[in-house]
Amino acid sequence: MRRLRSCALLLFATLATACTNFQDPTTVIDLRILAVKVEPSEIILNADLSNPLMPIVDPASNPPVTVTPLIVDPKGNGRAVMYSISFCPNDPFAPAAPGGGQGGGAFPSGGARTTVGSALCEDNGPYTWPAPGGPVAANMPMTVPPDVEQLKAAFMKDIFPDQYGNLHGGFDLGMPLTLDIRVDAGSEQIRGIKRVLYWAQRIDDQQMPNQLPTIDTLDLFYVRDEATFDPVDDPQPIPATTGAYDVDVKAGVTSLWIRPSKGNAEAFETTVIDPTTHKAVPFTVERETLRYRFFATAGRFSKQTTSSEPDPGFVPKGPIHIESEYQLPGRDQIDVDGEGHAIVTIWVVVRDDRGGETWQERHLRITP
Repeated sequence: MRRLRSCALLLFATLATACTNFQDPTTVIDLRILAVKVEPSEIILNADLSNPLMPIVDPASNPPVTVTPLIVDPKGNGRAVMYSISFCPNDPFAPAAPGGGQGGGAFPSGGARTTVGSALCEDNGPYTWPAPGGPVAANMPMTVPPDVEQLKAAFMKDIFPDQYGNLHGGFDLGMPLTLDIRVDAGSEQIRGIKRVLYWAQRIDDQQMPNQLPTIDTLDLFYVRDEATFDPVDDPQPIPATTGAYDVDVKAGVTSLWIRPSKGNAEAFETTVIDPTTHKAVPFTVERETLRYRFFATAGRFSKQTTSSEPDPGFVPKGPIHIESEYQLPGRDQIDVDGEGHAIVTIWVVVRDDRGGETWQERHLRITP
């Protein structure tokens, strides 16, 4: 996601000094896009590339994409929030988005497998296409149906040379199509980017399209063993109910741990550039990395992101822990009712290596 409001533009010179006081990124107090689910998140086309300048794509291999954003507006007091989507080719020369999980690389766009982009679609540009049917209410799904001609144009735009003069791009590394999401809340607008990965042809017989990762359950516990990192007390499930809140947090505590269930990490096929031939060749990722991100409407998480795999160069001595510690807000940081209680919403988002993304939402009743 990329927020397009700069501090200077919002507050201008009179309040410029306040720009250094940034809110913790895990605390959601403003209008924000926390995640975007796209189904399917990876599409393998059946294209004839015998003439690269005139590719032929079987329309039956090109399903429409269903997009469902997680748009939150905790301080909006129920105002109407709508969104619309435009889509456009990937810009292979745009810098990789900060925090995209790519760690740099040979290609200026951050590599083929990232679906976190940095370049917006050009307003009214010749290769910017509005999705039909918008705007729609926040968090409602929208269908984005790129047609064959639009995809052919996107593949032709996503081409760049490597340092040896060889051309690469969507035709051999996978083509991320950019979805530019505009959110309109009347007096406030934001934009976010999501990318959907297309392949012109199947890499090999083992390649299967991405399946969305899921979080089946969330639980909480209060004390973690500092040596093993295992829960000391029995974890308490946080059920998704239809009431005002899902679970009562024990009174008097200042922190607890939120733990998602482990998602379904897949093996998958992709391509990499062979260092000798400088051509794209198939590559098997034995197990993708799932990343879990934590958000709350009050308080903060000590880790914004946890991961299903160890950091590069780190060899874990035991199980990898994906929970994050939640620091509860103080009484002066939240509105309480007549009985001293307050409701906090939390979200845990899981994202895989190929743009698959889902989430779980829960509501905690706390006594600050």
